[in-house]
Amino acid sequence: MKHNVNVFSTTRKNLAQYNSRMLIVFLLLFNIVISIFLFINMYNEQKVTMFDIAKQEIKELQTDGKELSSVLNQNTGTESNSTKTQGVFLTYFLKSNNELVIIDEFSIKMRALFLKTVENWKPSDMEAKYQKIQLSKNNSIYLLIVSQNVYEKGSLKGTIYIGKDITFLRNMFIHFLLILLGISLIFFVIALIVGQAMTKRAMEPILKTYNLQSEFIADASHELRTPLSVLKSGLEVIEYEEGNKFSSFSKSILSDLKEEIRSTTQLVSNLLFLIRSDSREQSSVAEEFDLQELMQQILRSFHHLSETKKILLDLQILTPQILFTDREKLKQLLYILFDNAIKYTPSGGKISISYELKTDYQNEKLYIVVSDNGIGIPLEQQERIFDRFYRVDKSRSRQSGSSGLGLPIGKSIVESLNGTINVTSDLNKGSEFTITIPLTKAISRD
Repeated sequence: MKHNVNVFSTTRKNLAQYNSRMLIVFLLLFNIVISIFLFINMYNEQKVTMFDIAKQEIKELQTDGKELSSVLNQNTGTESNSTKTQGVFLTYFLKSNNELVIIDEFSIKMRALFLKTVENWKPSDMEAKYQKIQLSKNNSIYLLIVSQNVYEKGSLKGTIYIGKDITFLRNMFIHFLLILLGISLIFFVIALIVGQAMTKRAMEPILKTYNLQSEFIADASHELRTPLSVLKSGLEVIEYEEGNKFSSFSKSILSDLKEEIRSTTQLVSNLLFLIRSDSREQSSVAEEFDLQELMQQILRSFHHLSETKKILLDLQILTPQILFTDREKLKQLLYILFDNAIKYTPSGGKISISYELKTDYQNEKLYIVVSDNGIGIPLEQQERIFDRFYRVDKSRSRQSGSSGLGLPIGKSIVESLNGTINVTSDLNKGSEFTITIPLTKAISRD
């Protein structure tokens, strides 16, 4: 069924998209939380270790009963003979007068880069910093640097800086994240496939129920048409043979019965139309016809009703135009729009219809505009007027005999012709329906 396929495939698609978005959000949050947890944990562990080393270095500088200043003066400006390589600790002491004491290092070049990094760093106490240092154009390392102020007899002697190369840990952390993202992607694909299969399976009983309901409506509508036709014929026979004998009250009852049968028959016909449309039983038969003649025929059919309500029907374009499309569907569509306009246009109002042919990218299109100055449609309800059984003003709709199927049927007709229908409306000012239908062929008549 066309409607089934559209509705349920759209529902499955929407559910799949919703589940996918939720899964992506969950996986992203999971990765972010895990990453933050690991980073903070690794960072704090390294920082605590470095602070312990800084304290140990200060203790070693203050051994043997010597004053800190005398120990530092022995090493001021000297270079370390350390054979340590990249990846181990480097330690500098920067006096309060900015003199450098080299306690440990593995590269003279690193010294300049390191000092440039910490030259504007004025720690208040124990602090840590994560810093990238560019050794060359294509070579860089990442240092975790801790600093601690050193005091002697209450006087600040300087600051000790200890740096550790954590490039390996950083790269290992990045590789772990990539692996985690890869695993998450695999789980996402698996969950997506399983989710789509489960959604499809969950929709099957709903689709089956819908099909049974549609079949029931179709069967009931078919069954109702026969007794309604018999009732209508019977009332017409009674009216013809015994009409003169009826009182005015009996005649009004008979008229009401005929009207109820007519509206019920129309409702049954509308239901059958929608069921056939859903099951693709409605086929389009294109034929050549004069659009002007069709418009005038429709206006004539509504002439009596418009005269009764004192509504002006205005056909704005009288140019003969031969079209090649489904005439009966177009006629039914226009009947629906005119009937709807007359129902909701007050006495003394006006209904206008115009049509125009336009060429859009070498494709001929028919534009039909039906407008009125009736009660209009609230903006918040304009999107729903094409929903089945939806009525903007339910009390007014009941009084006018509206079932809420006219515009949905009109939309179904337009879609069967590969066209579109749009509405613009202002409350208490009127409505305008614009129909666009692509044409196989259009021939102007001279």
